[in-house]
Amino acid sequence: MKRWPLKIKVGVYSAALTMLTLVVGAVALMTFIYFRQIHEVDDSLRESSSELVRDLQNFRGAPVNPRHALSMKFVPVDMREHFLMIQGPEGQTVYHSANLRGLSIEGALGFRTIQIAGQACRAGSFREPNYTIHVAVSLEPVEDFLQDVAIGLLTTLPLVGLMVFAGGLWLGKKAVAPVAALSAAAESISVENLAERLPMPEADDEIARLTVVLNDAFARLNASYEAATRFSADASHQLKTPVAVLRAGLESLRDGEHLDGDGKTEVETLLRQVRRLTGLIQDLLLLARTDARRLSLESQPFDLADLAASALDDLETLTYGRLEVESEIETGITVCADRRHLAIIVQNLVENAAKYTPDGGRVRLTVKRDGNQARFSVANTGPALPEEDREGIFERFRRGSKVGENQSGHGLGLNIALALARSHGGDLILVRSDGQWNEFVLSLPALL
Repeated sequence: MKRWPLKIKVGVYSAALTMLTLVVGAVALMTFIYFRQIHEVDDSLRESSSELVRDLQNFRGAPVNPRHALSMKFVPVDMREHFLMIQGPEGQTVYHSANLRGLSIEGALGFRTIQIAGQACRAGSFREPNYTIHVAVSLEPVEDFLQDVAIGLLTTLPLVGLMVFAGGLWLGKKAVAPVAALSAAAESISVENLAERLPMPEADDEIARLTVVLNDAFARLNASYEAATRFSADASHQLKTPVAVLRAGLESLRDGEHLDGDGKTEVETLLRQVRRLTGLIQDLLLLARTDARRLSLESQPFDLADLAASALDDLETLTYGRLEVESEIETGITVCADRRHLAIIVQNLVENAAKYTPDGGRVRLTVKRDGNQARFSVANTGPALPEEDREGIFERFRRGSKVGENQSGHGLGLNIALALARSHGGDLILVRSDGQWNEFVLSLPALL
């Protein structure tokens, strides 16, 4: 039930609570009806006994001596179906109804429930003038009535439960409709439109207060995001100049005449680190522009096969003599995009494939049309990526768990490639990593 929607839970809980209440009420009702019926039977037995004695006292031809036996003609007609014993003053039995078949129903004065021939009966014993009356009547009519009531309740309860569930489902749907609308509006707010806010409901209720809280949270998130984006862009931009000066100075030292071989080697090492730093700054600046939606795209139509051919040349250069390169490039697939930025995506995929494919492996580059989409695929043989790496492979500064410390890179390449792909209205996904091939696919809208 934890996974059920709230409206279903409201319906189920309403129906369950109603059914429980009705069951408890039905048990109480059945108990009340039973004791009420028993009380009426007791009153009937007492009244019948008093009427019997009055008839014996007033009946013409009745025995004058209460010790003499009585025949059935002295018993009122409405009591002849009862179980009846009449005792005289000394306790002698003066009448014993035939339906008792010799059984005795004698007992203490008052009412009790007994069994007669396997049948539940209500019996009463009364002391009357000159006689003690023991009379019993079958409880079968009472039991039949209670059974009819129980059948009626059992027939009605499921229908009531179903109606309550439907009503609870409707009420739950009406109750959560504002929350569902709020959730849908909140889901539409992303990094691309953090300035948007949730619509305020008309009623001033809990949903309205929740909307205010969420809008305030989105406002703070937007301010923090914009501040972080500005800082990243400003920091990257400000770092470009001193790093460029540092690089120029190191190159001047390296090319000078006053350093010996060891000194030049040391300067060359420093230059490699500066180049890495320059690349990192450029990547951060590109990401900052993408995040701030200030990336300038100079889109124009071109054949994706041309970009694939350039990537294929780079791939063959990077893997010369070490890997086998395959290609399947379909021509005539035109996309409208910024070629320079698409080249960054493709370069990233190609370099990763060349870097992480074991010696003797294969790299395959494919370009083909899939409906109204252009698909640029780069696949390489090699071990499957661990599950934890697949989930966060496009995160920033995320490097694979099996990437060595001596391998170049900052964990930004795939994140940049994904951001650039989405800025063109496309996507970049890992479609396969099964221990044979690891395949990334860049999809872009294709012109017809």
